Amino acid sequence: MVSYIRGPAYKSIASFAGVSIPTAKKYLPNLVLWGGAAGAAVATFTEGVPLFQNTFYKKIPYFGQHWEYNPDPEDIPI
Repeated sequence: MVSYIRGPAYKSIASFAGVSIPTAKKYLPNLVLWGGAAGAAVATFTEGVPLFQNTFYKKIPYFGQHWEYNPDPEDIPI
């Protein structure tokens, strides 16, 4: 004998803005990779801008000395 069901059994998955948790877990490695690449690109292209140097780069603990301007006294024109 065949047992029939009354109708389709729907399951709802919790989602935020149409993205469920399993889908977000799948895309997380790609988002981390692309986010890191975008951050590296911003850091590369803004290295020579004085506003970024004074605001961000000089405050990096060990590497901030790279952006400080300390010329020799012999190199400064009078």
